Amino acid sequence: MISDRLIEPDSLVIEGRRAAVDVRIPWYRAIPASCIADVVLRIDGATASADSVLCKLNGTERSLEEFPTMTDESWFTTDALTVSGDFDLPDAGEHDVFVELKVYIPYIVTAHGVLMIDEASEARMAGASQ
Repeated sequence: MISDRLIEPDSLVIEGRRAAVDVRIPWYRAIPASCIADVVLRIDGATASADSVLCKLNGTERSLEEFPTMTDESWFTTDALTVSGDFDLPDAGEHDVFVELKVYIPYIVTAHGVLMIDEASEARMAGASQ
């Protein structure tokens, strides 16, 4: 829906083997954190393994497996979801960043079930070290 704003510009941070990027909700309303179904992070053609992917929402970092039970926490349109994963990247230079995000929209039910949106975006940005 709003895939051109999915990746926050200039948000790539590389710390050792971890790389992180800020992602914005591709919807115009907040959703429960339990509606975050999947996130794929790829940098320079390498995909972070699913078991290394962590998502930081509202100040707390969690694995993707934790989100389905998070019905009391929300992802707001003004907040970023920081997605990180393990990579073998040089700190210097620019990197091609790809993010695919799948989220359920719980208040829209279709004949096929709850609406799930699947958005992807790519950006080229320099990696900042922290």
